[in-house]
Amino acid sequence: MSRVNIGCPIWTHDAWFNSIYPPKSSKVSALQSYSGLFNSVECNSSFYHLPNLDTLKKWRESVPDNFKFILKLPRAISHSGQLNACLDEVKNTIATLKWLGSNLGGVMLQLPKQFTPLHLNQLGILLEAIPTDLPISVEVRHLAFFQKGEHEKALNQLLMSHKANRVIMDTRALFACEATQYTGSEQALILDVQRKKPRVPTNVIATGNAPVVRFVGHQDIKKSSVFYQPWITKIKQWCDEDKSPSIFFHMPDNKDAPWLAAAFIQDYNLTYPQSPLPELVLATRQNHHQQISIFD
Repeated sequence: MSRVNIGCPIWTHDAWFNSIYPPKSSKVSALQSYSGLFNSVECNSSFYHLPNLDTLKKWRESVPDNFKFILKLPRAISHSGQLNACLDEVKNTIATLKWLGSNLGGVMLQLPKQFTPLHLNQLGILLEAIPTDLPISVEVRHLAFFQKGEHEKALNQLLMSHKANRVIMDTRALFACEATQYTGSEQALILDVQRKKPRVPTNVIATGNAPVVRFVGHQDIKKSSVFYQPWITKIKQWCDEDKSPSIFFHMPDNKDAPWLAAAFIQDYNLTYPQSPLPELVLATRQNHHQQISIFD
């Protein structure tokens, strides 16, 4: 049965307490509060440090049964330059993450731009080590994989043969943001994020049954709408095809990410009122009152 995973790349931010979260003094943890709003999270912390078993147990106990963690594989694997030499580490990492039980929604392999078409055989060997019951998504950044030529075709065919999902990184809204229209620390933030995020074409394809979209918004959430509107139609199409897509919302400052998700889901429900996602009220931000819907 299809479901839409919606979330952010973080589950805590100081700005969320006393707003969409209870005060920090509350006994409710940030993850408990987050999982009361969203049904999934793109867990980037695992890219830098693999959580231990005690941490995974606490995470599992903090979320509902239907909540899904999608965790990045550690950079020691993805950025090793020798994926085929990391098979033991991959197996040990997955064995650890399996402690999340049914809350483990999948793993993400974020490859650097130094990963080229010459390395596809390494990726194939790594994918062989992934259990067939664990969704895996792969993000590439080398431009040869975005030119709709033989290299992109080879990548997509490899992913399809392993039922692996290709991550779609959509940074169009971010790069449509003109930093010169902002000043001070806000301008510096936008320039810094634009420097760090990949500027690659948004080639839309589902190579597996759990496509993943990473959407990075404009500093002005309203100006993100024209860029996320096509995803409303595409995600509905994927659901109709019995796929289970995930879309994670990023912002230049991720403290604003929940409100970007709110805008998307509100527009989704307006577009498909006969099959809306359940509503959830999100606290006011900058004099806006929005509703979001995130549970399957």
